[in-house]
Amino acid sequence: MWLLSTDRADLHPFTSPEDVADGYAALSHVWDAEEQSFQDVQMIRERCAKEGKNPREVVCGKIRRCCQLAESHGYKWVWIDTCCIDKMSSAELSEAINSMFRYYALAGICYGYLRDVSATTISQQGTDSELDRNEVDLDLQRQRHSAILGSIWFMRGWTLQELIAPRFFLFVSQSWDVMSTKADLAELLEETYSIPAAVLRLQVSHTEFSISQRMSWFGRRKTTRREDEAYCLLGIFGIHLTTLYGEGRSAFRRLQEALMRQSTDTTLFAWPGYNVALAISSSLLAPSPSEFTLCSYFTPSILTPKLPSILYTPPTRRSPSRNHAILRWLPTTRPKFITFSMYPYGILAFLPIIVLKGRIFADLYWTSGGRRVLLCLEEDPDSPAHASPHPFYRIRRGLRHGPGFTWLDDDDRGEPGRYAIRGQVVHASWQEVLIKHQPSPHRFRPGQLPDITTAFIPPVTDQLTLDPPFRFDDAHIRKLMRELAPHGGTVQIRDAKSWPADSDILAVYDCRLFNIEVGQCRQGRSSGDHSRHASLAQVWARALRADGYDSKVGHDCPEDHVTRWPALQKTFVTWQGKGNVYDLQETKYFSRSAVVLSFAPCPISPERTLSLDVSFSKQERIVPLVLQAETGHDITPNPFLDVSPITPLSASSAELPGAGHPTASL
Repeated sequence: MWLLSTDRADLHPFTSPEDVADGYAALSHVWDAEEQSFQDVQMIRERCAKEGKNPREVVCGKIRRCCQLAESHGYKWVWIDTCCIDKMSSAELSEAINSMFRYYALAGICYGYLRDVSATTISQQGTDSELDRNEVDLDLQRQRHSAILGSIWFMRGWTLQELIAPRFFLFVSQSWDVMSTKADLAELLEETYSIPAAVLRLQVSHTEFSISQRMSWFGRRKTTRREDEAYCLLGIFGIHLTTLYGEGRSAFRRLQEALMRQSTDTTLFAWPGYNVALAISSSLLAPSPSEFTLCSYFTPSILTPKLPSILYTPPTRRSPSRNHAILRWLPTTRPKFITFSMYPYGILAFLPIIVLKGRIFADLYWTSGGRRVLLCLEEDPDSPAHASPHPFYRIRRGLRHGPGFTWLDDDDRGEPGRYAIRGQVVHASWQEVLIKHQPSPHRFRPGQLPDITTAFIPPVTDQLTLDPPFRFDDAHIRKLMRELAPHGGTVQIRDAKSWPADSDILAVYDCRLFNIEVGQCRQGRSSGDHSRHASLAQVWARALRADGYDSKVGHDCPEDHVTRWPALQKTFVTWQGKGNVYDLQETKYFSRSAVVLSFAPCPISPERTLSLDVSFSKQERIVPLVLQAETGHDITPNPFLDVSPITPLSASSAELPGAGHPTASL
């Protein structure tokens, strides 16, 4: 590992943290947009050596102030992740990520730098120790430390292990003033982020908590890279993985598979599965650690109260003379303990299976609040039946796909192999079954990639050529989708098979609120001209209301041909509203939607291709009906009108997209 000297900010190598005789400090922080790297600090050292300067006075403010604070606390060395890891070396980066929990745990002190918290916002109503001695309730502490608890620092994935691992942790403000320690704020942190106070005070090891409980501490934290959702948890679970940036969410699946191999704790599968697609929630493995957020408690049904976390509590093996029931339940041919093995089709599990009135349950030795909890299963209709002779199940989720568990009756005796479910006593049988571990693979559409967060936009084949009549590229489509999203709209490309065979339409974009048609007029061509690039003057476009849309209705050449629009731009509008009474005057409440179609020569082929951009806006106004006389339009029976004559009744034209260009009704 590399450490910075606090007096000069020089980098020095050490074999391991234990080799730092006088100990070292560590910094936990949220990365800024620009951070000085290992190479930057080395270049500063070389330049300062020539100029006779102290590198600490030249490095960025964060590194300098951290070195100064650590030095004032008696430390000669400090570890900062931004500049103490040579990220140009993949081997060193992988070693650092797998060792980072140890780096923080062995640091003599760790500073949690909260760049968004000012020391002046922290109340001076006594020190934290005074508050504790006076037994002031949490409300006063919460008020005093609300700025700390609301810092963005608590929303980053990497800071979780940086909070748990160190023995002595200081929160410092944006001006590097010491504010508090994690031990002082332990109760507040447990209340706010569900991390046990005993863990933060090092009264109990974090390893004493179940897998699902430790996963739940991740909460709603975010990481810049998806892979880091798994990598930032390695130290908390004592797992070592090869880092493969570019694998996306597969990293978290690899972490879960490693936990299966290392631990018998089956709460790895106890994630609720709320608010995710059924294909994902019915799988045994979770897609991300955020899915465990609610594992600090569970609500088995709407009518029952919240229950404590699900724990892994395997049955205790007793002597034959003390419990003959267990002997009858245990087999004589094969040891009865739960096992899991990974296969391409799923996880092969050997475990107790319970069947009651066609419903299937699995006993993974879970308890919650003193009651046993079973995992709900069902046959997977998409299973490859030919792949294995074993039964193939998936997780059976309830309302909103969660949580997939069932709590046994209060009068359940807790005897192995005997279960009281909904007033009936049933027994289990040990079986080998396959359980779906991830969403079933599906056929991707052309150009579609897995593990992509943005909506997939299918390619339009005609627009992939060198010089099509027009292009509507993905960047412009995504911009339009962002504008439509608050109003319930989106963008879908209609299948060309739905158009008439003799249609001159090139593409139709269904935006739910309206449709956009783009075509190439066939009028004016010579009989022998079959080229799609005869003239840009033949490209036409229009926006139409979604209700009553009919692609068979032909376009209007004078109105729809793009080259006839000033600056190749046109605004299409819709007025919608209903009657109301406002200030004793009859009024109409209107919403005005404006769709602006803008074309420009495509940079790739400016003489033969037009590039399309679309903007959408929606404005709301209350329009007195008495003003109809001033406009000369009866806007009551027909709200879909050319709005040019009544523009004064809404915002000024300068506020609307496409101002100064022609408008048309949808």
